[in-house]
Amino acid sequence: MHYSWHYERTNWPMTSSQKLHGVNLGGWLVLEKWMTPTMFDGNDAIDEYTFMQLADGADRIEHHRKTFITEEDFEWLEKNGINAVRIPVGYWLFDGDTPYTPAIEYLDWAVEMAKKYHLKVLISLHGAPGSQNGSDHSGRVGEALWYSDAKYQQQTIEVLEKIAIRYIVEPTVWGIELLNEPKFDLIQWKLRKFYRQAYKRLTAVSRPGMYIVFHDAFTPRLLSGAIKATKSNPVMMDIHWYHFADWFKQRPIGWYFYKLAHRTRLLGWLQRMQPVIIGEWNLVIADQVMRKYTKEQDDKLIRHHAQLQLDTYTHAAGWFYWTYKTEKRGIWHFRSQVEDGVIKLG
Repeated sequence: MHYSWHYERTNWPMTSSQKLHGVNLGGWLVLEKWMTPTMFDGNDAIDEYTFMQLADGADRIEHHRKTFITEEDFEWLEKNGINAVRIPVGYWLFDGDTPYTPAIEYLDWAVEMAKKYHLKVLISLHGAPGSQNGSDHSGRVGEALWYSDAKYQQQTIEVLEKIAIRYIVEPTVWGIELLNEPKFDLIQWKLRKFYRQAYKRLTAVSRPGMYIVFHDAFTPRLLSGAIKATKSNPVMMDIHWYHFADWFKQRPIGWYFYKLAHRTRLLGWLQRMQPVIIGEWNLVIADQVMRKYTKEQDDKLIRHHAQLQLDTYTHAAGWFYWTYKTEKRGIWHFRSQVEDGVIKLG
């Protein structure tokens, strides 16, 4: 089969119209218990792996996939100035892997909805075989066995290839992210090797111009430049910036806001090697910091936190809030924050 290609290669820096202002569709095609707790009421499941072992797990997850994200959500996103969605998926996307069940029909549907409502799609592999971080958002809580088994790594590349081939003539699929939040390591030799192998394999089968995105494993200075882009497929590094880690808990809020404002310098330095997106961020600040303030002060600080991040991230190639929605409205729930006037876009 022969395809005739015509595409415009995106140069860096991007114009404001090219930058991505997006959300993550978290908790949809990869379950996270804290996001949809009612699904886990009355059972001992802690992640998608254990949830799918429930007698009615398959039926309940099908209902969840059909109802948690609907066309109305895509319509709302377009109306509110969002131009991209990052969609977490698991390696079981196509063929399942007992107890997991396939979800490709829902990803296909999401791509069609994104096309209808003029959104770009970044497909992010959150769940790798063996788990790359042992967290619930990899599908299974426990050991991160992905690093110790080359078969898992090759299986991961094969899934990425299938995604690239499936959407080869679909420009709505802006990019594929190779692996979400692999565990931290001081050197990352195995991860670097995987990134380069995966990039080489994907450039052989993907649409020219489609972005290949790699996560920094929370070591942006170390991983910057891990993949050298070819002329066919540009590369982008993904950084996740959250502000509730232990070292934030001991700092005054003014120090934190100062540091956030000066992240523009780090972004500038990193982007000498490749463009950078903020693939996950939100408004959460460590409870130990916020509990000393009144409700009125807290509200003002959260609004300031939102605007400061939006201003800072204009220096990146784009951003994706984590997450678009949860069962409970609040600070993790992007839509509610926009509707309540906390986040002001445009």
